[in-house]
Amino acid sequence: MNKLYQKIEYCLKYKNNIVFKFNIEKKTITMVNQQLLPLSLQNKPVSFDLVQKFCSDRILTLNRGYCKEILTACGIEDQSDINICIMCKALSFRDNYWISRTNKKETWEEYNLYNNNFSLNISHIALTGNMQHIAVADDKIFTGELTGKGTKAKCYYRTDNKVVMIKSETKAEILSEVITYYIAQALGIACSRYEFRNIFGKECSVCEIMTCEERELIPCRDILSYFNTNQMSYQGDYYNFFMSVDPINFIRMQILDYVVLNTDRNRDNFGILVYKGRMLGLYPLFDHDSCFKGKSPNGNYFPTSLTFSKTLDLLKTQYAQFYETVNIARFQEILRGDAFKEIFLKCKSADEYEGMIRRAGNL
Repeated sequence: MNKLYQKIEYCLKYKNNIVFKFNIEKKTITMVNQQLLPLSLQNKPVSFDLVQKFCSDRILTLNRGYCKEILTACGIEDQSDINICIMCKALSFRDNYWISRTNKKETWEEYNLYNNNFSLNISHIALTGNMQHIAVADDKIFTGELTGKGTKAKCYYRTDNKVVMIKSETKAEILSEVITYYIAQALGIACSRYEFRNIFGKECSVCEIMTCEERELIPCRDILSYFNTNQMSYQGDYYNFFMSVDPINFIRMQILDYVVLNTDRNRDNFGILVYKGRMLGLYPLFDHDSCFKGKSPNGNYFPTSLTFSKTLDLLKTQYAQFYETVNIARFQEILRGDAFKEIFLKCKSADEYEGMIRRAGNL
């Protein structure tokens, strides 16, 4: 990291409110408003480790498609977690936290990604790896490409006064994204709607992001951190937390994942919706490219650490009082209907339809 950057004092902010100040060279931290700490940093000692923890959970994964090209386009040579966050101010389409210099009058209004234009050059590189238009690096890298998880090549793009996420996937994966939205609708659970597009010569899924200044996402990863564990299990505190916040939709999510055999409901692919600072319920579901991949109901399901089949048994027994409130009969009726079948067969095969109907019949 540039030595000048190391000497500057920075602060973690929630919008315009300082949460804590920190100095990289001295590895010091000064807490200002502990009540505004991100959930992932709560229940932990106040030390410089909070800075490292926040940044490491924030940045893109190094195995993401075109990660090297993204970092090069942003002029980032020092690939430490903290430096990457400093360079892009930790701006994200997840929530309203960001990093600012304490010696400059920087405001949320002039820097946040929701209301300000971000670099389309970097977005183009993030999706295609094409380095023809390399952005000039400075301390004002307006991009959401440096924060966020996932391995596939993807980018954010502003169009028609909204921000969409474009992800490069196979045709089968995109169609899984498309049809899972309709299945979620039938079940009565909020879900991102995906479209199939050909962009820059690539087959892509496109969906509107569902966050904004008022609507934030706390991913399951942060909730696990709050409980100081990495273990996803129906016996864990994290599972009880979701059941306490939104039991009906949390059960609907698991029913949906069983029906579509979603093998990728990992700690970054679901979470809690925060609306104007208050936990409202389960965040609308997203990222369903791993559904319908021919897996067996005896495969592992991440949120419970059980098989899909045993997860269904768990819901029917231990959580029967909530499970029984889900209108399973109506869900099955919609899936078997001619109108839904016609939509499904535009995306998936007849064999996949019959397999889904069999699993739905076990509900």
